[in-house]
Amino acid sequence: MYCPLKLSKVLLSILLITLALTPVQAVKAQDQPAAEAPVYIVQAGDTLYDIAIRFGVSQNDIIQLNQIADANLVSEGTELRIPGLEGMSGVLTTTVIPLGQTMRNILRQYQMPNDLLVKINRITSPIELYAGANLILLQPENQTLLTPRGALATSESILDLAAGSNVNPWTLVLDNGFDNPNAVVPGEQLYSASANQDQSAPALSPLVESITIAPLPLVQGSTADIHIITEQELTLTGTLNGLTLNFFPVEGGYAALQGIHAMAPTGPVKFEVTATSTHNASYSVQQNVLLAAGNFAYSPSIPVDPATIDETNTKPEDEQVRQLIAPVTQVKQWDGQFLEPIDVPAGYTMVPDCRTDSFGNRRSYNNGPYSSFHTGIDLSKCGMPGEIYAPAAGTVVFSGSLVVRGNYTVIDHGWGIYTAYGHQSETFVKAGDHVEPGQLIGMIGATGRVDGPHLHWEVWVNGVLVQPLDWIYQTYP
Repeated sequence: MYCPLKLSKVLLSILLITLALTPVQAVKAQDQPAAEAPVYIVQAGDTLYDIAIRFGVSQNDIIQLNQIADANLVSEGTELRIPGLEGMSGVLTTTVIPLGQTMRNILRQYQMPNDLLVKINRITSPIELYAGANLILLQPENQTLLTPRGALATSESILDLAAGSNVNPWTLVLDNGFDNPNAVVPGEQLYSASANQDQSAPALSPLVESITIAPLPLVQGSTADIHIITEQELTLTGTLNGLTLNFFPVEGGYAALQGIHAMAPTGPVKFEVTATSTHNASYSVQQNVLLAAGNFAYSPSIPVDPATIDETNTKPEDEQVRQLIAPVTQVKQWDGQFLEPIDVPAGYTMVPDCRTDSFGNRRSYNNGPYSSFHTGIDLSKCGMPGEIYAPAAGTVVFSGSLVVRGNYTVIDHGWGIYTAYGHQSETFVKAGDHVEPGQLIGMIGATGRVDGPHLHWEVWVNGVLVQPLDWIYQTYP
């Protein structure tokens, strides 16, 4: 007769005897070393949050994999294993992809197999390698990185390029993975590990030595500074994120400045430039550039006079201002960094002591939607009488009263760069006046759409409002 109860007791007895005789290994398994994984060496200024974002992993996963007791104690020089890359070895580094770099060039320069580069960067398509994007590299120990040697010109052989670069031609062929010199096609960027070569970057073409964009990645509300290095006289045309660029001659080539809208959609944006010589030779570059978020805050909703947010008032005024800042005058009047536009007491700084609101913060009025942003920086009297000064040389193109901006002054500094000053109690300049850096132009007030006395200071770059503080802390172009 079948008896389930007796059978269960027999099986239980066998199981207990088996467990008693089996060596204890399950407990020791936790003490086994974790699977091998590549390491990242913490650099000065790194935080675990930054590292996690850079490698596209969870901060908690890094903490758990490396058994970190206190995330605040991770210091420069610490070796961190990065989760998700177990089974590999080597040192991980990161770099920002420069303008003009391609997947083919990256694979050559860093001597990484295609499948490895794709895996550690989670690449689904080569078009994801746009300028300004973060690139993760895995460098085996004692590996020598290759250096750019130049692109093969249409009428040039690899022997010509090698001779001009003082590099052995066969070294150039082998370092770039070619079977023979004839396999190299014109326009192909070549690399070499030869130690006797000048480390300066090779020219992009006979017309253009290099093209740079800063910052990379681009950031909402920033000023894009584009430089083209050349020794030739060129006619230049181009666009960035659909906006037409204006190029001007500078020492060593040409420069263009373009504002990036504070609410522009993030992600890859199109950049293109065409250079044409006096002999009608031309060179063009087209590449996507990463546009990153400005991480602006959301300000509390501001109660204002309804008339100052009525579109019948705001739209005509906005259009009037757009017309004022539209002309791109050819003479650059400013020189170097902008001065601060207000007096700051001794022992204080303009930011944060005198700042009452920041550029780019998302704005709501009378509990309405957050459909706009703060177009400038707000500065208080900061304990001083409240004088307003021109931060750079320029020409006044407007000084008058507006519904939203109150008593408003606009100064043209040339090349499509304008500064504007709102809510003044008094203005001391008129249209047509030339102003010098530090010249008194008005007084802080509370005219227009305000909730208290302050200066609303704006900077326009080629038709787009940008972070004014950048122009105090940096030199453009």
